[in-house]
Amino acid sequence: MLDLAVFGLSAFMAQVLTNLDNLAALLALMLVSGAKRSVFGFLLAQLIVICAAMLVALGVDDVVPHWAGYLGVIPLSLGIFALIRQRRGSDIQADPHLETGASIVVVTLLFISLSMDTFAVLAPLLADSAPGYRTAGVAGAVLAALSLATLALLGAKSPLMTGTLARRLETLVPYVMICAGLYILSNSWTDAV
Repeated sequence: MLDLAVFGLSAFMAQVLTNLDNLAALLALMLVSGAKRSVFGFLLAQLIVICAAMLVALGVDDVVPHWAGYLGVIPLSLGIFALIRQRRGSDIQADPHLETGASIVVVTLLFISLSMDTFAVLAPLLADSAPGYRTAGVAGAVLAALSLATLALLGAKSPLMTGTLARRLETLVPYVMICAGLYILSNSWTDAV
């Protein structure tokens, strides 16, 4: 039972740390498009990303179970490239600019495009796990998305969340991706090779 909780917590932390850019975008978008539309679009995007990661995990498990561990190369590579860009100072992202009346579909598509790093970490993590752990991982990821949405609603009025703290926390994202990739590569069928 404790191992399921720890795995769920791992998925929770991966979801949170790979969505710090989404949190910053959500806070900004709430000022432009309104809280309800922005939060709903964010949650819908996260649900789509989590379901897609689970579908990939199920598909990989059914087709090539012995190769699932090699999916860890994806978050590991992305984390290394993000760390290199971060060290060089070239990881400049433009703020999303949407019209005041941006639809939920546009908001959702924006957050899906910002969530590719989440997908790259979550899909291999779930693919390399047993079914019970996948359930705990999905539950942790969903709880993280709900927590981020709640934090955004509370933090939209606080200057703390829109300042340097959010940027400092975002510097942790490459390390999370590297650790997730190493975990997936080391705790899988790749051990036997």
